[in-house]
Amino acid sequence: MAKGLDFDALFPGRFIKASVLQGRDVTLTISAVRIEDLPAETGGTKVKGILSFDGKKLELVLNRTNGEAIKAMFGRDTGEWLGKRVTFFPTEWNGEPCIRVRGSPDIAAPISFELKLPKRKPKATTLLVTGKGANGQAEAKSPQAHLIDDAGAAQPPLDDTREPGSEG
Repeated sequence: MAKGLDFDALFPGRFIKASVLQGRDVTLTISAVRIEDLPAETGGTKVKGILSFDGKKLELVLNRTNGEAIKAMFGRDTGEWLGKRVTFFPTEWNGEPCIRVRGSPDIAAPISFELKLPKRKPKATTLLVTGKGANGQAEAKSPQAHLIDDAGAAQPPLDDTREPGSEG
């Protein structure tokens, strides 16, 4: 059976989805942190944190898990997050694709903390130093993916700064 598009590709938007990462770790530099009212699944709106990244059009809606991980690395003051690099990876939560924080090249050593979420048992979590090989040398950067599916249809890359529908 031929592999087609990921379902999320049918509904592009302004936010990063797990499918955009194409199964790989992606390190992004935080350029802005703000809050915004977004539509809630149950109707109405809900205030959410939004992260913007240097040179990227797509933004990330910050969930509690990822927010706690970034706070563990860079502190409570979100102004201190600006200019910091965060490595994200795609995974699943409750059977659905999601994005989680692996760590950062900007931390000196792995950081272990207890992730405490409402109505859940605390979970021991370790954030890793990313972007360095075992010998301490910087890893070669993987080529920037243009996110092309098996059928050859181009999907918008994470760093696409063109307006939808414009030719590049």
